[in-house]
Amino acid sequence: MRLQKKLRKINHHILCFLHYNDVPPDNNGSERAIRNLKVKQKVSGGFRSLDGADGFAVIRSVIDTT
Repeated sequence: MRLQKKLRKINHHILCFLHYNDVPPDNNGSERAIRNLKVKQKVSGGFRSLDGADGFAVIRSVIDTT
């Protein structure tokens, strides 16, 4: 009952891809963006500093949006 009430309250957000053609019906783009970070962490064992992680995130963000 609580789930049904919550879904009714936000149904315009859940099905927005039906009304707007530029909204994809899945989250594959987001998962692809996260995958690069996870592969980097597995290959190198992580980042040596927070600045290095921030730099990597900025570079990947620029590459992903182009």
